Amino acid sequence: MQLPVLKSITDIRRDAKRVFDQIRRKNEVVLVTKNTDKVSVILSPDRYQSIMEENEALWEELEMTKSKKRTAKEKAFFLKDIISGKV
Repeated sequence: MQLPVLKSITDIRRDAKRVFDQIRRKNEVVLVTKNTDKVSVILSPDRYQSIMEENEALWEELEMTKSKKRTAKEKAFFLKDIISGKV
């Protein structure tokens, strides 16, 4: 994983076009600071989309795991037993 590039608000204000072009071109993550405090994160649209897709996949995996655990606790029946009335 690539570490974020630190930029102050002043640096961005001075040369915003170059900063944003670089973020998009290099697919960078920029941590924006003001007086050494973290105030924002800027990332390219491609990086953002990638993060969102990974997050969605992880949530789906988590939900599937939860569902499997709930289902594993349920009693199962054979279809033939249900049809024959044994159950």
